[in-house]
Amino acid sequence: MFLKPMGGPGKAPKHVSAWTQQEDELLISLYQDHSTWQMAERLQRTRSAVMHRILFLRNRGLIGRKRKAPLSAEAIAFLTKNRHAKTARELARKVGRSECTVRYTLHKRGYSLKKCGESHHCARYSDRLTELVTELRDRCNMTFCMIAKHINITMQMHISDDTAFHLYNRRTAADALLYELLPN
Repeated sequence: MFLKPMGGPGKAPKHVSAWTQQEDELLISLYQDHSTWQMAERLQRTRSAVMHRILFLRNRGLIGRKRKAPLSAEAIAFLTKNRHAKTARELARKVGRSECTVRYTLHKRGYSLKKCGESHHCARYSDRLTELVTELRDRCNMTFCMIAKHINITMQMHISDDTAFHLYNRRTAADALLYELLPN
């Protein structure tokens, strides 16, 4: 069986059309004020094709890197205040920057976006219960099995000794703050 070759000789397929000088000039003019999604829509290209062409033009020295003005003092204060309550994506949307910029800005100042204890989105048990388990283990020298029985009786909850062990080793929201304040 003989297969016919795809396409014609000397003619590029539709999805591999070459960039014209006009497209390059339009891309350079749109670069500072538009996102890659907007440029791709305007140029009738894919986002990845636009990103590769930007990289090509940057390597040739025709365009530089995009730089936004530095974050204002109010924006930095907002980031540091809400870092334990909101995710990087939520903070980035509020400030109008990328998630990477938010993470880098906080990391540069010694802050973390790590959520511990009740501030974590998957938290099932309160920080008060964690403190109670720690107190019973450290001050009363109770085993985890005894702690689980005590909590099951007094608080009318059903936790196992494994859960008591995990609660003992769990960080609370206050621990996350102390970790940032103490020197490394």
